[in-house]
Amino acid sequence: MKFNPLYSWHQIQAFFTFEWENSLFLYGLVWPFLVYFIKYLRQRGNQPRLELSLSVPLKQNRLTLLLSYVPMVIQVLCLSSVIIVAAGPYRVIKHQKKQVEGIDIALALDISSSMQTRDISPSRLETAKKMGKEFIRQRNHDPISLIAFAGAPYLASPITTDSAFLLHQLQRFQTNQIVEEGTALGDALGMCINQIRDSENPKKISILISDGNNTAGNLDPVTSAELAKNFNIKVYTIAVGSLQPSIDPVDESTLREIARLTKGKFFRATNGQALQQIFQEIDKMEASVVKTVTWEEHISLSYLFAEIALILFFIGLWVRFSWIGNSLED
Repeated sequence: MKFNPLYSWHQIQAFFTFEWENSLFLYGLVWPFLVYFIKYLRQRGNQPRLELSLSVPLKQNRLTLLLSYVPMVIQVLCLSSVIIVAAGPYRVIKHQKKQVEGIDIALALDISSSMQTRDISPSRLETAKKMGKEFIRQRNHDPISLIAFAGAPYLASPITTDSAFLLHQLQRFQTNQIVEEGTALGDALGMCINQIRDSENPKKISILISDGNNTAGNLDPVTSAELAKNFNIKVYTIAVGSLQPSIDPVDESTLREIARLTKGKFFRATNGQALQQIFQEIDKMEASVVKTVTWEEHISLSYLFAEIALILFFIGLWVRFSWIGNSLED
């Protein structure tokens, strides 16, 4: 519940929960009461008495008697409020917040025609998409950039923590989405680097999912890997495809070299379960750091007592110059 400094501040028990900037001033609260009490005793002792012998006793006007104490009470309360303001009352509110130190991630997925191969059910691409979605859901605190590539890379999402948008974009990936044929591994990795290289986050990784056949693009994959190394970007490469001979065999060598140069790790996913385990392993190796941050907020209450003192001061003036003051003087 959000703290409201006005809540219960006027209650006696709440007064003892205050912290004070100048607590010594609180000793001054004794003086207004003491001074006016002595003044009251003196006035009572020095008050002249006129004794009359009447058959009917005079009835003291109770209202007048009560009103006679009003100016004194107002003055005491006004001075007490000023002293409290000088003491500097405040409340200490403790807050706790969990902060997640995320990792900047660039996720690139091969959507070339070779990813339609069904050596992994239902296909290499659909299996990779399914596991990629699970990974994004697990990393909902991390900024992620999403890239699709075939003969050229395509930026599906700039770096964001909007998991819903990332999942929506990933679902749309199809093998006919990019006109350029082939697999541009080097260009795809280059786009990953551009997305996260300028980040102030010291932890940056790229995940490259492909069947490994580099057949297009302007950048050599090894050159891109050297660039990633220079920007301290660790690259995890995942080769997707069965170990069985197929029309589109998996090329591991390029993906292995990229991972080696960037101090990442190469994985081979021969089925959906293996790919799921790979994403889980990456998730554990690159875990986000959750910290609990505690801080104190000081809510000053001086203004409340300053307002009270000001209000009492004007009430005192009104009492003095109104009919109440005139009746008391009479």
